[in-house]
Amino acid sequence: MKIQNRISLIVFLGLILFLSGCSMRIQNTYDHEVDFSKYKTFCWMTGCEFKFAGPSYLNDSLLRENLKTAIIDELESKGLKQDTDNPDLLVGFTITVKDEQAIVYHPAEDTPVYYKPLESEREVVNYLKGSLIIGMADSKESRMVWQSHAISYMESNPDLSEKNIRKGIKLVLKNYPPKSTP
Repeated sequence: MKIQNRISLIVFLGLILFLSGCSMRIQNTYDHEVDFSKYKTFCWMTGCEFKFAGPSYLNDSLLRENLKTAIIDELESKGLKQDTDNPDLLVGFTITVKDEQAIVYHPAEDTPVYYKPLESEREVVNYLKGSLIIGMADSKESRMVWQSHAISYMESNPDLSEKNIRKGIKLVLKNYPPKSTP
């Protein structure tokens, strides 16, 4: 196997690992003036019922139930209780999934190391770019106080098992409540 083919294979395998969901970028924003220790209860935003907001092909009853349970369990593990009568926080989430492509160039056997991409064989790799946003609003003041936005690159047929959903929700809510700033 020539060096160019090995380099091409290593680059391709690296891209596949990157796209397979191994990486998730999470950004949290919150109101630094809020004392998050005052929040003890929560419910879902619109009328306190769980609503799924995401692509229709992900809207099946098992997935919805796994998402709902994972979010509730994670919030309860952080000391919050679900209360539909008098919640402190209103919780909502949105999922977006977008089809994307990457082009990987493979040099021919006799192409020198400094090959030009146009003279190489190309391969199109399909993947999904998924986003999950979980937001929390103060129910008394009707304003957002905390939000987490996660972006991940996934295989075309992602593993949406209960275990993976719980793992993802745990990562997204990892920094709630935010550490108090001095």
